[in-house]
Amino acid sequence: MLISFVLHQEDSMAILLVTYDLKNPGRNYEPLHSLLKQYNYCKGMESVWLLDTTHTPSQVRERIAQVVDGNDIVFVTKLASQAWASRNFNCADWLNAANRNWA
Repeated sequence: MLISFVLHQEDSMAILLVTYDLKNPGRNYEPLHSLLKQYNYCKGMESVWLLDTTHTPSQVRERIAQVVDGNDIVFVTKLASQAWASRNFNCADWLNAANRNWA
């Protein structure tokens, strides 16, 4: 199943952190991953994605809700600044990129 969404422009860019826990029955990751890959993204860990987007956390959550099951857990938050720390995190260079859109 191919999921397609038009990504509408809003007022400002932001870095969003998306994490989820898909529950049984179901656990079909493909529609969710296809949706998240439509954004400028970095997949940081198994179920942690960073998005550079004009969408709000609520807008991203509502798009995700269309492709996951009702019992799945989803959390989306805006990263407020470049004040973060990590260890062995494969998205560190992505976050530090000069073209990253910190709001």
